Amino acid sequence: MPPKPRARTYAAVCNDSASESVATDDDEYREKRDRNNVAVKKSREKSRQRSRETAEKMERLRRENEELEQRTVELASELRTLKDLLLARAGRSSARRGVLKTEKPPTSSPSSSSASRDAAALADPQTVYTDHEYTTCN
Repeated sequence: MPPKPRARTYAAVCNDSASESVATDDDEYREKRDRNNVAVKKSREKSRQRSRETAEKMERLRRENEELEQRTVELASELRTLKDLLLARAGRSSARRGVLKTEKPPTSSPSSSSASRDAAALADPQTVYTDHEYTTCN
């Protein structure tokens, strides 16, 4: 909505110097409005630019997240395959050496030492679980 023009007073009409004063006030007001309009346009454009950048970043992160989820699925599949190969190799190795595998005893309370021992045994295909102890086949 355009600003309302200022009403001119009787003194302003009668006095030329007062008329110049009103004209100067109007010019100052118009300059102020013009500067404000420019500032508003800049501010709105900056806001639109931030909004576009946020949308682009969100889309880029969404794609990256999908790629990472796919990579997680691939790595989990690879891990299963490697575990299967490791267990199959351990089974063939023990069968070739004549070592019988027995079932693991039920664990009543897991301890950190047995957990690390289990991890070490799984990492070495020459180690087999027999008689409730880990032994290395040589």
